[in-house]
Amino acid sequence: MRIRRGLWAMAAAVILAGGIGLTGCFSGQRDIVINLNNLSNDYPRAVYTGIDSKSSLARPLRVAAAPVISPQEGYKAYTDLVQYLSSYLQHPVEFITRQTYAEVNLLMNSGDIDVAFVCTYAYVRGQRDFGMELVAAPEVNGRAEYASYIIVSRTSPVNNFAGLKGKRFAFTDPMSLSGRLVPLYLVQELGEIPESFFSSYIFTYSHDKSIRAVADGIVDGAAVDSLVYEAFAREHPDITNKIKVIQKSRPFASPPVVMRPTLDPSLKKEIRSAFLSLHKTPAGAQIVSRLGVDRFINIGDEAYNSVREIARRVGYL
Repeated sequence: MRIRRGLWAMAAAVILAGGIGLTGCFSGQRDIVINLNNLSNDYPRAVYTGIDSKSSLARPLRVAAAPVISPQEGYKAYTDLVQYLSSYLQHPVEFITRQTYAEVNLLMNSGDIDVAFVCTYAYVRGQRDFGMELVAAPEVNGRAEYASYIIVSRTSPVNNFAGLKGKRFAFTDPMSLSGRLVPLYLVQELGEIPESFFSSYIFTYSHDKSIRAVADGIVDGAAVDSLVYEAFAREHPDITNKIKVIQKSRPFASPPVVMRPTLDPSLKKEIRSAFLSLHKTPAGAQIVSRLGVDRFINIGDEAYNSVREIARRVGYL
């Protein structure tokens, strides 16, 4: 990877100033662990029959968030969701964030986390490598899909991806479909590699940070998750007013919620039920609204075959 010294200095200065960083940390910390053991009466609870499925889980259920958005943007929504799960499952829950999708996959493979929000390619890899299982997928405006948006400054003369030749670019996470694999595919279609196509590139490790990097002129272009971009635009129109979307990819199945395959089968069923019924209560409806989605729905593994296809084309599978 080629990154000019001046760009590193600029990024470092911004990190120190508390703005765009090259990680998805919260308040400068590598990760967050929040215990939510005080179960609330504000949320519904599962009705158990037979053996307690959590008897095999001697510790709190651990829910992890990979950095689709930085914790500064999604912290409140995630903590409310985890409190909901604590109450629904009647079992202590811990919320954990990590810097990269790869870290989340490794922790789930080792059995250290149980449920996670991941990107589509992280699911594809996890399913292949250790049987990572789907819980549900977010639905927005009646569709459980998203795309990769190529964005530039509103004042930029660039009007398509090819125009980013020789420009500074921001990827999100190395395992992100919308923020990494799709732009890699576009570079490949132009007969190039990132090192020859871009003058420099960085990884921001969250989509909202890539948006801010373009708006602040740290980079000339970026590839971001369309769902994150649209939700971010509703919250921060002053920032996205500085940006234009110049290209959109084909749609892909939404980034899923996943779980560890070695969990007790009845606990898996309860976790799915918690997500699928989330939008049906006033408290749950507020949570999905904060997450920028309408509800979570069932989704099958075959929905991610198009992700596998593009991953194979860029040599990631």
